[in-house]
Amino acid sequence: MKTQFIMLFVSLLLTVVPPAVATGETAFKPSNPPELKPLAGRDPPAYRASQLFQHGVNLGNYLEVPPGQKWGVTVAADEFAAMKREGFDHVRVPVGWHHYARKAPEFLLAPEIFARVDFAVTNALGNGLAVLINIHHFDELDANPAGTTTEFLKIWAQIAAHYRQFPQPLAFELDNEPHGQATTAVMNPIYARAIAEIRRTNPHRTIFVEPGGWGSIDELKRLVLPPDDNVIVSVHCYDPFLFTHQGANWTSGMTPVTGIGFPGPPAQPLVPDPKLKLQPWVKDWIQQYNTLPVAQNPGSPVAFADKLKQVRAWSDYYGRPVHLGEFGAYTKADAPSRLNFYSAMRHTAETNQLGWCIWDWSAGFRYWDAAEDRAVPGMHAALFGP
Repeated sequence: MKTQFIMLFVSLLLTVVPPAVATGETAFKPSNPPELKPLAGRDPPAYRASQLFQHGVNLGNYLEVPPGQKWGVTVAADEFAAMKREGFDHVRVPVGWHHYARKAPEFLLAPEIFARVDFAVTNALGNGLAVLINIHHFDELDANPAGTTTEFLKIWAQIAAHYRQFPQPLAFELDNEPHGQATTAVMNPIYARAIAEIRRTNPHRTIFVEPGGWGSIDELKRLVLPPDDNVIVSVHCYDPFLFTHQGANWTSGMTPVTGIGFPGPPAQPLVPDPKLKLQPWVKDWIQQYNTLPVAQNPGSPVAFADKLKQVRAWSDYYGRPVHLGEFGAYTKADAPSRLNFYSAMRHTAETNQLGWCIWDWSAGFRYWDAAEDRAVPGMHAALFGP
């Protein structure tokens, strides 16, 4: 499950921005700094690679778990065959590489972590799945980008060298959900250096990058990339956050209210426990959730529909594919609402021609019930049905 999402609630406070492309009236207006130019050409490698990353699943709470901590899951070899059989075409493998790096100046990675990642990569590739590996939860980078850039680049140099002979369905994602001091503006030049380092050994490898603000869609306007035509942009979306993270214990107390269904409004008004000390914006959200019709309700597809339209417009203008790298609903939500949410988000992404990757396979947002060795009832239809 997500271990950090302290700032993501800000998106819930913002007025929904109109679609970036309005039908027949207004055209998309670029807001990025002038350094970001649209890519020329009609068939860049990134678009060809993006076809391998259309329907994916995150192996969450797995290889990003720090050594010695016990909140992770295990993934068996035969589960990769199950992923393929269910209909997924790729897996995203979050990895806490930095937990296995020795001290400066070389920051050498322990063989143990390569062995564990190799297990996931080779089993995924062996079952016909594309693979995306990243650096996940590198908190030191978020807190002090200038002081950890060298380590970040050294880690990527080692990863790139290790996987240089692997087939192209293996892709690299530079950093998961940069936030804090790792703003989009700060990460832009760091990304450029990391891409250049990777290109030394992997000239044709597909690379994914995320904007700051936890991979926020709103941060696309600040993203500046080098003129590399094999880079895919990734964004994350967990709206409506009070629904998707209800009952979670890692959101600094922001999401204690449970019983939120999807979509709103509920048949009977939701009345939170009066003992809960809710912030004013949470109370306002619940009031709107209880009263507004579905077409205006913050607990409905309204929460993300226009945002994904903006992503499509940005992608079309700049000639760069965008991937919805994470979305999901925690299992504290009721089962029918979870299915409604996954189905609605999947349909919205596909309507906007965006590849997607759910959070997660078998942890707190699970698709797969490991104890029963089967998909959670209804999840297959929600993601792969009509």
